[in-house]
Amino acid sequence: MRALLLILFIVLSPAIHAKRYALVIGNSEYGVEVGRLKNPVNDANDMAAMLKKKQFSVIKLTNANQRQMEEGISRFTRQLSEKDAVGLFFFAGHGVALGGSNY
Repeated sequence: MRALLLILFIVLSPAIHAKRYALVIGNSEYGVEVGRLKNPVNDANDMAAMLKKKQFSVIKLTNANQRQMEEGISRFTRQLSEKDAVGLFFFAGHGVALGGSNY
């Protein structure tokens, strides 16, 4: 709930005149061991579209592998080093899978 309120504050606040950047990742495909999740890519697409309407420059990654996520994070970090930059990170998917269990 707190995360949602923070997102709404950042997105809806007219007082923020900073350069707005977002990194949005939605991973649904986890291979045979874990399987496929139904919503993460859809959630990422919806979040990216909403943020673009709010004048965010969005890096959107879906079903990204580790290398692609590292590249996206590096690009996002460079954007945030600009003067007057504000960033939002959104991730949908599994945080950890260990021994066939999803966490």
